[in-house]
Amino acid sequence: MHLRAVAFDIDGTLYPNRVMMRRSVGFGIRHARLLYHFAKVRKVIRSTRPIEDFYRLQARLMADALGRPEESVRTEIQRNIYDRWELVLKRVPLYDQVPDLLDELERSGLRLGVMSDFPVARKIELLGLDGRWDCAISTEQVGYLKPNPEPFERLIECLDVDPSEILYVGNSYEYDVVGASRAGLRTAWLNDRGGTSNATEASIQPDFTFSHYRELRTWLGPYLTSGTQSIQ
Repeated sequence: MHLRAVAFDIDGTLYPNRVMMRRSVGFGIRHARLLYHFAKVRKVIRSTRPIEDFYRLQARLMADALGRPEESVRTEIQRNIYDRWELVLKRVPLYDQVPDLLDELERSGLRLGVMSDFPVARKIELLGLDGRWDCAISTEQVGYLKPNPEPFERLIECLDVDPSEILYVGNSYEYDVVGASRAGLRTAWLNDRGGTSNATEASIQPDFTFSHYRELRTWLGPYLTSGTQSIQ
C-alpha cells in the first residue's frame, strides 16, 4: 500500500466515546429531549439528498420534532450542543499513543487530515491537537454528513493526493469505513468494542482493523521507521 496522507475521524477515534459519555451524564440528563431528537434528525439528514442549506434543514427538522419556532431551536442547538457540550472535551483524554503516532506520521513526511460530522476547529483545540493538520474538514460545512461522498471528496481535494494514497482512520464502520472506501480511500477501522461490520456492506472491508493504537503503529511501523512509502 502506497501512502502519502493519513486522515482521522475525531469523535470516538482520537478519544474514547465511552469516556465522553461518562463526562456528559449531567449534560445529557439536563438536555435529554434535545439530544434525543437531535440524534434522530441527524439520521434523517444522512439519507437526505439534495441538501441546499444544511443548517437550515437541521433547524427545520428539529423545530418540527420539538414543536418550537425554527430560529429559537437553531439558537439552542448552537448554545447547548455546539458550544456547551463540546466543552466536555476538556476533560476527555486522547487514546494512548495518538500524539506519538501523529508525531511519527508528521516526521515521515505524510500529510495529515482530520474530519468530523461537527465543527472541528474548537474540537481539535480542546483536545490539544491544533496546529497539526494540513486539512481539517467539517462535514456540516461541506453540506453532507458521512457516509455521503462529498466530505471525502473535499478531503481528497484538500490533501491533494490520489485517494488510493490516503489512509482514513475511523471508529464507525457504517460512516467511516464504508464512506471512505466508496470514495476510493484506504481505511483502518478502530474497533475496540468487538463490533461486526454491517452485513449489507459485507463486500466493503477495511484494509486494517485494530483495537489499540499500538497495533496501528505496528502495522505502519515499516513505513515509519524506514521512510519508505509502501506497506504490505
